This record gives sequence, C-alpha cells and structure tokens, in this order.
Amino acid sequence: MHQTKKGNQWYFGMKVHLSVVKDSGLIHSVVTIAANVHDLTPAAELLHGDEAVVYADAGCRGIA
Repeated sequence: MHQTKKGNQWYFGMKVHLSVVKDSGLIHSVVTIAANVHDLTPAAELLHGDEAVVYADAGCRGIA
C-alpha cells in the first residue's frame, strides 16, 4: 500500500480503473495502481485500440 497527500489530507491504498463496453456494460479490462500513481499512467492498458469514443473524467485530459 502507498500513500499520497492531496492538499492537507493523506490518502492510503490503491485505485481501480475499469474499461467498460458501452453497449453491453461488460467490463473489458481492470487495472489496479497505487494511490500515489497518476491516473493517466494505466490508460494505455485499459484501451485496446478499437474504441470509437472514450469517456473519462477530467483527470484523463490530454491523453492522445
């Protein structure tokens, strides 16, 4: 487990990132990362290359 500080608050643990097929709702891939790793790091592992549209939160802006 790792920790990271955001503002004045410490966070401990892991983060889970999911890739879901929009039409069926089935999970395509799952990646877990430490709390101190940036959210863009696992993006390449979640995408398979055939996506027409990708929905993500604001933390993933700038991904090619």
